[in-house]
Amino acid sequence: MSDSSVWTGRVDAGGDGDARRWHQVVRPWQPGCGPGIAIAGFACDAGVVRNHGRPGAAAGPIAIRRVLANLAWHGGTQPALFDAGDVLCHGDQLEAAQQALAEKVRALLADGQLPVLLGGGHEIAWGSYQGLAAHCAAARQRIGIINFDAHFDLRPLLSGDRGSSGTPFRQIAGAMTSRGDPVRYLCLGIARPANTRALFQTATELGVRWIEDLDCQSENFEAHLPIIEEFVASVDRIQLSVCLDVFPAGLAPGVSAPAGLGIPPAYVLAAIRAIGRITGHGSANSKLGLAEIAELCPQHDPAGATARLAARIAFELAHSLYMAP
Repeated sequence: MSDSSVWTGRVDAGGDGDARRWHQVVRPWQPGCGPGIAIAGFACDAGVVRNHGRPGAAAGPIAIRRVLANLAWHGGTQPALFDAGDVLCHGDQLEAAQQALAEKVRALLADGQLPVLLGGGHEIAWGSYQGLAAHCAAARQRIGIINFDAHFDLRPLLSGDRGSSGTPFRQIAGAMTSRGDPVRYLCLGIARPANTRALFQTATELGVRWIEDLDCQSENFEAHLPIIEEFVASVDRIQLSVCLDVFPAGLAPGVSAPAGLGIPPAYVLAAIRAIGRITGHGSANSKLGLAEIAELCPQHDPAGATARLAARIAFELAHSLYMAP
């Protein structure tokens, strides 16, 4: 478990009904705990540094937990909520940290958990994918990526095949094609000024599907729902990724690369709720493999606005993707 001191908050004594908050429900995760929701952090910004972004995302997991702790708990007695601690990246040892994250994700999935991962830079996605792929390998399940992001993150690898926060979905695409599978990647919120023509060309060549930020407005969501439904129907497991730089800079200033426009949080929340419904919530047959939040950089978030938005997203991930509607 992470530092237990972050799991503190208000206690509503007396009154009617369930008045518990997250800090009153969470328990340390150990193998054999049984199914539930497992919070795990990826305390790393080595990929952001390699990608020439603003560092500081390593402190993101703790900052999100501090806000989550005081949110109301709506899960009743089930599901259980666990804290599986943080994977730490020491210096520039990104690949070792991603492998450690993959092992943790694999162990959580084997234990029946829904991993809700807190970053850290978006290099989290390559580590978490490897864990999900290992879990799905025996059954040869098809994995699809749904990513809310201003960026494709399809940049070429650095010299020596070194990744960064700009390469995770290029690495995932490579893993998919190496198995002879098509690239199954849907990206919502793409900012055209933030992605070069070369990146759009790469996305086209790989068969990536995307919707640009100008179109990802709340009033357009119902028109986009069939796209999400069709994508989910085409795969066996979903890796759901939310990069906080997809939101307007005024709402999410504490990220590596603040957005010039961004998309409304209400659009993303509506999509998360729909994905929860489509994938089967927390049922045994749910298609949801894991969910992750990336790019919170607390040192650039002095008022805590981005951390509060990240916690709201995590709340929705837990509630809509696992708990009964």
